Amino acid sequence: MPSPPISFNTSFPSDADLFYVCTTSSTSAEDLNIHYAPPSKSSLKIGVVILGQAPSQLLDFAPLDLLAMIGRNRMSTLNASTAALDEAVDEIDIRYVTASGEGSFPVTSGGRIPTTNSFDNAPQFDILIVPGSFSSSELPVSAIAFLTTQSSHSNFIATMSIVSGILHLIQTGIFHKRRAAAPRNLLPALKQRYPETFWRATPWERHDKLWSSNSAVSALDMVRTFMREYFWDRAEAVECVLNAVGIGSLDECE
Repeated sequence: MPSPPISFNTSFPSDADLFYVCTTSSTSAEDLNIHYAPPSKSSLKIGVVILGQAPSQLLDFAPLDLLAMIGRNRMSTLNASTAALDEAVDEIDIRYVTASGEGSFPVTSGGRIPTTNSFDNAPQFDILIVPGSFSSSELPVSAIAFLTTQSSHSNFIATMSIVSGILHLIQTGIFHKRRAAAPRNLLPALKQRYPETFWRATPWERHDKLWSSNSAVSALDMVRTFMREYFWDRAEAVECVLNAVGIGSLDECE
């Protein structure tokens, strides 16, 4: 099994911490305050949160599909090696959540996806994914409460904003004084309305448990990075998935 990354939730040390690390004679992880990432979970609950009435971008669901492929049921269809199958996640439970939890919601290109849960009856998720719709409609209080409560849970792993999903998430306040990426055409307005967020003109950004992207393609790269980092102990399974869809290295396509 590979060694764990030093920290899944990257944070920068203070000046005092740096001084201590540079001057202490001890090299133990405890004395140096080094925190290693725990093993990844054997099952995951992923909530896809649909906010607003406009159709969600169908392209924005590609990163979700990539993440779902590390589940055992999906991987068994990939002609995976025994080692990769042994490392597959036992269950990937994906729920589609809307305010009412009823019917289905529209996606671009004329499709619809059945809703599975409402804000009231949704379970606690490990990961939240918010696809975009390029709608800037005001979020109801119930949506803000749902997103902030979910993301503040002690065992919560990540919130992922896919492209224009940032238009919804920014309204919750969770990006206050946090780094964020957004589609380039939305950045000027977002910088003006939410100056307390550290906006970056980068393909994707990560700040603690918050991940955001500026395009559907960069969102795939973002999730690829997340998978390699979070599933550090399932490296064979991760590379099997990435190679199966042809993005083991996106640099090869540039």
